[in-house]
Amino acid sequence: MATFKLLAVAAITSMVHATNHPPGKRGLGSNDGLDLSGFESVGPIKMGWQYNWDSDIGGNKLSSVEYVPMLHSLHDGHENVWADRVNKWLDRGTGHLLGFNEPEQPLPQAAMSVADAVHAWRIHMEPFAGRAKLGAPSVSNDGWDWITQFMDQCQGCHIDFIPIHWYNPFLLVHDFENWVNRICGLGKPVWITEFKGLGGSSQDELAFLQQAMAFLESNACVQRYAYFGTANNDKCLLSNEQSRLSELGHHYAVD
Repeated sequence: MATFKLLAVAAITSMVHATNHPPGKRGLGSNDGLDLSGFESVGPIKMGWQYNWDSDIGGNKLSSVEYVPMLHSLHDGHENVWADRVNKWLDRGTGHLLGFNEPEQPLPQAAMSVADAVHAWRIHMEPFAGRAKLGAPSVSNDGWDWITQFMDQCQGCHIDFIPIHWYNPFLLVHDFENWVNRICGLGKPVWITEFKGLGGSSQDELAFLQQAMAFLESNACVQRYAYFGTANNDKCLLSNEQSRLSELGHHYAVD
C-alpha cells in the first residue's frame, strides 16, 4: 500500500509539473500582518486576486492583484463599515465582493440562519449589484443544504458566483472534485476561496495541491480559487527563509 501511494504521488507530481497554468484564477486568502513579499520577489506570479476575510486591507496587499472585500458576518461591527469601505475599493478598481463567511458554522464564523442571511443580503450586498460581481455566502463542504436553501429563498437577488470551501484529508482529492462539480451544477460560476488537503507529509500536500490545481484550471465553471496557506493559523505557503516562500508556496505562485 505504501509503495502504491508513493508511486501515485510521483505520477501526480510529474503530470502537473508539465502543465503551465495561465495566470488569473489563483489568489490568496491572507491575514493582515503576514509578510507576503516573497510572492513579489519570485518573478511574475500567477495570482490575480487577494482577500483577507475583511472589507479593508493593510500594507500586505500584493501590488499587482485585485483586492476583494468580504462582509465576513454581522458580528464585531463588520456591517457598520461595509458600505464606505466597498465604495473606496470600487473606486480603486475592485470588481467583486464576497458575502458571509461560513454562515452554516458557529461563531467565530458568520453563524447565520438562511432567513437572516437573505435579509442581510438585501440590505448590505444587493445595493452593489451592477457595480460589482456579488459572491454568495461562502459555505464549507458541510453546507450543501444551507447554500441551496439560500439560493432558493433569495429570490430576485443578484448572485453572480458561488464561493465555497473544502477541508478533508489529502487522499480525498476526488471528493474535492465532486464537491466543486456539485456546486457547479447550481448554474453559477464557482470560486473556491478556501481549500486544504489535510494530513500527510509536505510532499503529500504538494501532490494534492498540484492535482487539485490541474482540475481547477481545466474546469470552465471555476473562476477563481485560493489555497489555505497564508493565514495566521496556517502558513504552509510561507517560509522563514530568505525566499519567504515554502516549496509549496513557490509552486503555487509560479507553476
